Amino acid sequence: MNPDTKHRFTPLLIAIGTIAGIFIGSFYTSHFSGGRINIINTGSSKVGYLLQLIDNNYVDTVDMNTLVEEAMPQILSELDPHSSYFGPKEAEESVEDLRGSFSGIGVQFTMESDTVNVMSVIHGGPAEKVGILAGDRIVTADTTSHGE
Repeated sequence: MNPDTKHRFTPLLIAIGTIAGIFIGSFYTSHFSGGRINIINTGSSKVGYLLQLIDNNYVDTVDMNTLVEEAMPQILSELDPHSSYFGPKEAEESVEDLRGSFSGIGVQFTMESDTVNVMSVIHGGPAEKVGILAGDRIVTADTTSHGE
C-alpha cells in the first residue's frame, strides 16, 4: 500500500471513531447516571425529569398529584397575567357553568370596569335587530347604569 492511500482513510477513521464514542458515551450516561445528567442537558423536559427524580429518590413519600397541582399555577404565573391553570375541580365547575341553554341579547362581550364592550353580534339575535354593532359599548340598560 502506498503512503498516499494510507492517509486517505485517516479522516474517515477519525469520524467513525468519534461517532462510535458519542453513541457509547450516550449509552453509558443514560444507563448508569440514573437520569441525573438528563436534567442538566434537556430543556423542555426538565420539569418532568425533576418530578421523576423526586418520585423515585426523595427521602419522604410525596403525593405527586398534589405537588403537580400546586406547581402548575406557579409555573403559568410566570408567563403573563392572563395565563392561568384550572385544576380538575375548577375545570369541572367551569364546564357546568357552560352547560344548558343560553339566552340574552345575542352578543359576545367583555366587561371593562362599568362598561360592556361588544365583541361580536350574533346573526339574527335581538341585538342585531335593534342595530347593536361590534365595537359598541353598553353603559346603561333600562335607564340603569352598571354602578347603581
